[in-house]
Amino acid sequence: MAMFENKFFKITFSILLVLLILFLWKQVHYIYEPLNSVIAVLLTPLLFSVFFYYLLRPVVRFLTKYLRYKVLAILITFLLLAAVIITVSFFGGSIIQKQIRDLTHLFANYYTSIRNSLRNIDNELLAHYFEKYKLEEKLSAFATRLLTVIQQNFFGIFSKITSIGAVIILIPVIVYYFLKDDQAIYHGALGLFPAKLRKLGGAILDEVDQTLARYISGQLIVALIEGSLALVGYLIIGLPNALILALTITVTAFIPYIGAILGALPAILIGITTSFAQALKVVVVLIVVNQLENNLIAPRLHGSRLKIHPLIVIFFVMAFVTVFGFLGALFAVPFYIVARILYRRIRQYKETQEAG
Repeated sequence: MAMFENKFFKITFSILLVLLILFLWKQVHYIYEPLNSVIAVLLTPLLFSVFFYYLLRPVVRFLTKYLRYKVLAILITFLLLAAVIITVSFFGGSIIQKQIRDLTHLFANYYTSIRNSLRNIDNELLAHYFEKYKLEEKLSAFATRLLTVIQQNFFGIFSKITSIGAVIILIPVIVYYFLKDDQAIYHGALGLFPAKLRKLGGAILDEVDQTLARYISGQLIVALIEGSLALVGYLIIGLPNALILALTITVTAFIPYIGAILGALPAILIGITTSFAQALKVVVVLIVVNQLENNLIAPRLHGSRLKIHPLIVIFFVMAFVTVFGFLGALFAVPFYIVARILYRRIRQYKETQEAG
């Protein structure tokens, strides 16, 4: 019986249970696949609306102090956000498009040069093995599959979102009502708890709200700083297409730990296509940025309240990617934060009830 009370056993058992659930979930994919489009239309705008709500709420509250009318403060905030998006698109859109085209051509040329090098192998033994095991065809097929996976999982989700007009319209509408009626939504959620659990419900809602606000705003600042530092580093070492590579770092920075690897890969590949020395410079830049983020930036922004073990983060990210795709990677940590708060608060409540 002592084994079942062991903390390590409980954690291991919980992880194995979740893995079993995920395995069984994948076995019945034919049941939930028809629901994927429905989930994408309903869940995607809701999750992004929560993100933008916490992003814009401080601005709305600041403006409300001076304007007194909350609706006016929300509209001005929306106009400011639209102005920022339009300005960035106007000045940076053409540069980003050009760099994306350059990257596409660069990788295409690099692949062609590798293929030609393989065809011109003088070593008869190597040529024999390449021909015998059809390695060139396998490499070509692997490269094609890799590009397909990247397009489907990284860019595909955004193309699906942007292709659904309802989602584009829903996000600002939902954010507007979140900002306008957040107190009413809070009291409505609190009213769902029975009277004797209302105090517990209020404590849970308050902690979830404060923790998510701290995490989302902090992670956004971390991502922007990390992307800016990467851009400066790339420009110093003369890395081609520095802007789009830095933007990749910014986006993937929202995925803790794993995001750093995903964001680093394109830059390292570009460095390799230039020279081995350039690749080493890229690695040095990325190490410096990563160390600054882990030891200086993130601890100051997140503090000690959001400390999560890296293995837990990696596990949750991988689990959510398996079920929900790329979006799952973005929202895995917030989900874990909410689940942890619920577990801790309910456990404390039960212990208090048993002691009393």
